[in-house]
Amino acid sequence: MQQIRKWFAPRDMTTGTPWKVIAAFAVPMLIGNFAQQLYNTVDSAVVGQYVGVEAFAAVNSAMPAMMLLLALFMGISTGAGIRVSQYFGAKDRENLSVVIGNCLTLTALTSAIIMVLGTISIDPLLRLFNTPEAIFGMTSSYLHVVFIGIAGSLYYNILSGILRGLGDSLSALGFLLLSAALNVVLDLWFVISFGWGVFGVAQATVIAQVVSATLAYIKLTRMKESFELTRDTFRLRKDVVKDIIKLGVPAGVTQMIFSL
Repeated sequence: MQQIRKWFAPRDMTTGTPWKVIAAFAVPMLIGNFAQQLYNTVDSAVVGQYVGVEAFAAVNSAMPAMMLLLALFMGISTGAGIRVSQYFGAKDRENLSVVIGNCLTLTALTSAIIMVLGTISIDPLLRLFNTPEAIFGMTSSYLHVVFIGIAGSLYYNILSGILRGLGDSLSALGFLLLSAALNVVLDLWFVISFGWGVFGVAQATVIAQVVSATLAYIKLTRMKESFELTRDTFRLRKDVVKDIIKLGVPAGVTQMIFSL
């Protein structure tokens, strides 16, 4: 039991055999990157099987618009992980606490912004991507649900970035796999039992992402030996936010370009 707990605990990556430490950290992260693509893939497969070809095409057509709006934040989560890992490695408890608190506050603000901008820009983006009229309505419906519930996805990304920065990539993977499995169950339930179609798989995705984010947050709050979150740590500091954005924007812009 202690060995299992050790796997899911913050890990000092400056000690141990280098290749073993790197492999133990990188392999779960690589698997997680693959697993994160399963949400849209499973949604497409379920509606394709039980709803029809047009529903299948609608969910697939939603992916470019989603990635365009989410890619920048995914880069920011990478930047947050970099700074967290630096302070964690330096055992700088105070700055580590401030960075984590600022990341959580920044995510709340970003969620609100993307939710508003996303829902407003969905139809223009779909026209930009030349979405066929036959599936336009279903694609728009799917994206509206996803962007209204975008906080779950954003919080999972930032929290998993923080956990990886603390050397714990295994917990982030575990929560993602659990939520991916939940997404499959909810997809089938909402589509087959309730007949909700594209709207149902979008709801399933949002619920699963909220669950993964909640589990990641609970895990983070139990790492009190490494940092401490107080009211002050949640107050945005210009230098901290600027630093996170500076580190993350290049990666985010790169992902945005690839999504076009």
